[in-house]
Amino acid sequence: MEVPKVPMSDSVLPHPSLVERLIALARRLRSMRRPNEAAELLEITAALSPHGDSLREEAKALRGEEGLEDFDREFKRRNLEASHALGMAHIFENRNEFERAVEMIDMAKLRTPFNYLAYAASAYLHLRHDDPETAHQEFSQARRLNPLDYRLAVETSRAALETESYENALEHAVDAMLLAQWRSEREQEQERRRVSTLARLCQLDNRTVDDVLKKRAAALQKACDHVALSHARIFSGSRLKAKKVRRAPLPEVTDNLLQRATELRSMGLFRHFSDDQLIAFSRLVEPREFKHAEPVFREEEDGRDLFLIRSGTIHVTRKTPVGTQILTTLGYGSLFGEVSFLDNFARSATAFGVGDGWLYQIRADELQTSIQEDRELAVSLLWSFWHTLADKVRSANAQMNELFSTSGTAGWTQDRPREAGQPAHVSEQTKLEILHEQGLSAQELRLLATFSREEQFDAEKLIFAEGEQGESLFIVVDGSVRISRHMPGMGEECLAILERGEVFGEMALIDEEPRSADARAHTGGTTVFSVSRTLLQEVLSMDPDAAVQFLTLLCRLLCRRLRAMNERLVAWRVMAGHE
Repeated sequence: MEVPKVPMSDSVLPHPSLVERLIALARRLRSMRRPNEAAELLEITAALSPHGDSLREEAKALRGEEGLEDFDREFKRRNLEASHALGMAHIFENRNEFERAVEMIDMAKLRTPFNYLAYAASAYLHLRHDDPETAHQEFSQARRLNPLDYRLAVETSRAALETESYENALEHAVDAMLLAQWRSEREQEQERRRVSTLARLCQLDNRTVDDVLKKRAAALQKACDHVALSHARIFSGSRLKAKKVRRAPLPEVTDNLLQRATELRSMGLFRHFSDDQLIAFSRLVEPREFKHAEPVFREEEDGRDLFLIRSGTIHVTRKTPVGTQILTTLGYGSLFGEVSFLDNFARSATAFGVGDGWLYQIRADELQTSIQEDRELAVSLLWSFWHTLADKVRSANAQMNELFSTSGTAGWTQDRPREAGQPAHVSEQTKLEILHEQGLSAQELRLLATFSREEQFDAEKLIFAEGEQGESLFIVVDGSVRISRHMPGMGEECLAILERGEVFGEMALIDEEPRSADARAHTGGTTVFSVSRTLLQEVLSMDPDAAVQFLTLLCRLLCRRLRAMNERLVAWRVMAGHE
């Protein structure tokens, strides 16, 4: 009897669970962007399943899908196009084609919508073009995509401060403080100061600040968990304390260098320097001997080097038609030459030795490089410059008195009619424009405009009087201010007429000495806004760039006044010599 032939497919059928496992494996390959392999597996499974037609259709559809290699190729292409677009944006900005730069950045965003770099580039672009609102929005989006970037947290906080979003600025500043845990001690301290200042501006107590700290620490920890950093406790919700961090190896500190640092520490000008700053500054000073009558530099020379007296005496003199006039005599610990370093003008006097002695010479080019690289060192030096320049201006004032009388100005400040200024309203935008006109652009300086006080004075009204204690500096908004002194036997001597944007009253904030002159509303009256000592210290402690900008402005202002006063002093001595 003949046995009928039965097709293999009808005689051998795999167990249904095997078919299901093969289908599941094929679909898993598809989810891994391997559609061709998934399609082949489905076609094999179709021959073993009674539902082969549907599986073959599914396999056919899979062969048209994008595979992993195609996806990688497209991903690389999009990133390359985004990089090129950001490069073009930079070119267009340099060509002052702002709108086209924005278009290029928008293209980069479309090509890589989840990459924070395009949003950060947009934020910096708008910040450079005085659009803090848009910059704040773009920085915020960049931080949503990359919440663990320290620099982004700092810039977002500064942009929020610029838009007066103080609570938002505080949140981002707290993030920056948390993210600074593994950075230098200087950066950690800077972020703690920023948080402290913003908390006071928001009028928050310590408990509320702690709550903000815990909330932000939890948010950053969650971001870490999302990228599977083994769920380590990267951020703590407790208040941060100063902690030691591993530092990069420092250049060798020799005994000679330590001796220089110790010597500099003994000089009053450098007592506020940290140890690291003092060591860094000590590397810049070079010992130099001088002999009796040997010039250190001459009047009208080009030169920007600075000098510090270690021993001996230096006379600073000017040539006049009636002979050489001594402007001042300097001794141990005195700094000179800083005026030309700050204002880039030629030497206004000759400095020479009286007897033999020793100096420290600080090369201008080396000092300039150091303060560009270390902004905290720049701030400390500028405080020293401000102090020594204020001393020299006061010394010139004292010499003016001596020319005409030995009685000084005692009694001049008594019983003079003086009225408080009238409250005035000056828009914050106007004050910001005045600050920008003076070259001040750091976001933190917006606080000077926000929290300053405005006053209006009628013509000839006293703003402050010589001999008074001072707690504020003033900036002219409109009109003009006359700075003058009462010279015994001569009456009022006008020292300067100040116009819009000019600063006055700043010397009393650095040395806490009484006012050295009168400030009076000139003809037509004036409006001024004042910045208190406390507010100035708060703002300048927040960010070294802001401090460098403002202190440089004040130092250059004192340089102009010192040069002008020395000219006047020489002129009066010449007149006195002819009488």
